[in-house]
Order: sequence, then structure tokens, then C-alpha cells
Amino acid sequence: MKVNVKRIHSRLEEIYQCGKEEDGTFTRMAYSPEDVKGRETFMNYFRQLGIEPRVDEAGNIHARLEGEDPALPAILTGSHLDTVPDGGRYDGVVGCVSGLEVVETLVENARRLRHPLEVIVFTDEEGFRFGSGLLGSSAICGQELDIKESDMDLYGNKRADVIKSYGITVADAPKAKMNPRDVHCFLELHVEQGASLYKSHTPIGVVSSIAGVSRYEIVITGEANHAGSTVMADRKDALVAASRFIARVPEIVKANGNEYTVATVGTIKVQPNSVNVVPGSCTFNLEIRDQHAEVITEIEKLAKEYLDQICQEMGEEYSFTQISYHEPAPMSEWVKAAIETAVKKMGVEYKVVPSGAFHDSLIMTSVFPTGMIFVPSVDGISHSRYEFTEDADIEQGAQLLLETILEADNMDSHVK
Repeated sequence: MKVNVKRIHSRLEEIYQCGKEEDGTFTRMAYSPEDVKGRETFMNYFRQLGIEPRVDEAGNIHARLEGEDPALPAILTGSHLDTVPDGGRYDGVVGCVSGLEVVETLVENARRLRHPLEVIVFTDEEGFRFGSGLLGSSAICGQELDIKESDMDLYGNKRADVIKSYGITVADAPKAKMNPRDVHCFLELHVEQGASLYKSHTPIGVVSSIAGVSRYEIVITGEANHAGSTVMADRKDALVAASRFIARVPEIVKANGNEYTVATVGTIKVQPNSVNVVPGSCTFNLEIRDQHAEVITEIEKLAKEYLDQICQEMGEEYSFTQISYHEPAPMSEWVKAAIETAVKKMGVEYKVVPSGAFHDSLIMTSVFPTGMIFVPSVDGISHSRYEFTEDADIEQGAQLLLETILEADNMDSHVK
């Protein structure tokens, strides 16, 4: 059985049109008319196969192909259709359309799995509209949902009003929780959103884990003073202290992390923020990502020690506060093994890689046996209109998704 890459490409393009603007930008924001149109387009593909999708209480789309044994738990696959502002046509959508293609290929070949196969489109993965994402997968996994009807989006609209486009309510969203006994495993095909596969000319990545993320707010307090009359020797410049620290962060990561360890300072604010005043305080956020919690802890410790050294030398004070933490999420070993078995049978080169980016799989690992397949992003570009993945790579990824589902179908449920 072979997937049809022309059909995949055609559907990627059709869904891409649901959000394409005349100025060249492309946005399919969760709950927007463009998003609703994309979802309806996707559901119609299943209706043409005689499969009527359902929308659960959190807005997730489920399209189910029944198996031979209705008592067996379902194999789940899918991703998301929503995008970031001016995003790309592959992020998330490749996994959804490839899941659809697997179903259609099975139907065309009159091949029936033992397990049911369910394709899921998760709600609001990106999360930029309300400031937090992964809503659909969080609801499916039974996590506490930090959402309220009064939440305001970027445009001042209440969540209660916005989510009406999906026909859902805040109160009902937790009812989307799935019973772990009803799920054999979850598989997500996704573009890598990094350059590891592209640089190494490797067509397939088997994901080992999704990186943990620790975020900190750092405040350095010096002394605001006149920029013209305060000589350099008398200054307690908070921004200079911050710049020394920020410049050292890459060196700390290089010496104590691995090739996938990353740390980023992405926001910075000074007070009083005037051209003729020595900055009296500087507030910025540091983010550290790695596949191992102990690596994150070590880099945090060394960063804090260096900041302490700087502030002592400059006579300044600081606070270093952790504001959020997500544990690393390793993939299920037996699902990962199924992917590797399938890719070896295909004779396709692959390598095991971590994911530095968040995906719905991050949440799904907390409850269900989960595995991820990556295909290359050209130049590692994603979350951009310039995001691109070659058709040949998409074809191999979709074919591997099919072959992995066939492998998983022959494995006992909940093998550890």
C-alpha cells in the first residue's frame, strides 16, 4: 500500500487557501472564520469517504475508521490546523492531512485494521490568541483547564463569545477527556521546525522526547542617575550588568549542555527607559530547554552563580525567579520502537532526535503511549510564510505513518 503524495499536496494547498491573504501573509488563527473554513474543508474530506467526523466538547475533531475488533482501543493520529500569525502551510497540517491519507489508503485497499483508527485535529495548539495553547490535547488528557469565559483575546473579545464558532462552551470543555483504556497509542507526524534533519540530509527523524522548558524572570537593580554627570566609575548600570550576563549564557550552554540544549533571553525592559538616564533596573526573561531535567537544573545553577558574581562586582542586587516549568516528555519506548521497526523495513535513513518545540504530543505523553515522526524543514524555517518541506519528504513521512500504524496494530495494547 502506498500513500498518494499528489492528493496530500492538493489538500495541503486547499487548506492553505483558508487563511491566505493578498499581501502574501497567511494566518489561520484558532476560532477565526479562516480556521472554521479550514476545519470544515478537512471534515468534508472524511465525509466523502463515508466517515462523519464529530467535534468533542473542547472543539477537537475526531474522524474514526472502525477496526475489526470493536473491543480494542483506538490508534490515534493527528495534529493541529491552527497557525501563528503569518505562519506556514506545513506546521501541524502535514500531520492532519497525512492521517487522512492513511485512512483513505486503507479504505482504497480494503485493508481493515484490528484496532479502530482515529484522526484528531486538536483545538488551539498555537495559543497565541489567548496566550496559552495546547487546549484540545489538555482537555483530552483530563488536565485542569486554565480557561474562563471572561478571558480576553488579543482583540478584546471574551473567550465565551470567541469559541462559539466551534459550538463549544468553557463549562463543557473538560468533558472531552478520553479514557486511557480506550487508546492504544497516539502518533503525530510533524515538520521538524529545526534544521537538524535538513543539515544532515536525513529524511526522517524519530523523536526521542520533547524538551522540558524552564522560564525565569530576572530583575537586576542598580541605580538610576544622570547620564551626563555620572562618571563611568560611579555607575551602577543595571543594563550593563544584564548585558554581561546575557552574553555569557551561550557559553554556559555550550560548556554544560549538548547540541540540542538551548537558552534564550527573548524579552528585556529597562527603567526608567530614558536616553539620558543610567538604567536603574533591568527586567528580562531567560528560557532554558533540554531533554533532561538535570541539564536544565545545572545550567540554571551556573547562570545564577555568574549573575551573583556580576552583581557583587558592580554593587547591584538581583532576583532570579522561576515563573514556569514543563518537565521533559520522553516518547513511549514501545511506540518509538514501532516507528523504528517500520522505517527500517522501508529502508529509509533516519536518526533519533529530540524536539525543542512544544507539540500536542507533549501533553499526550502524560496519559497515552505516544510517538512522533519528524520530516525536514528546509533551512529549519517554521512559524513563517517561508516554511517549506519537500513533497518527497512529506511522502516518506506519510508512508512511515502508515507503516507504523500497521506495526502498532499488531502489537499488544499498553505494552510497556
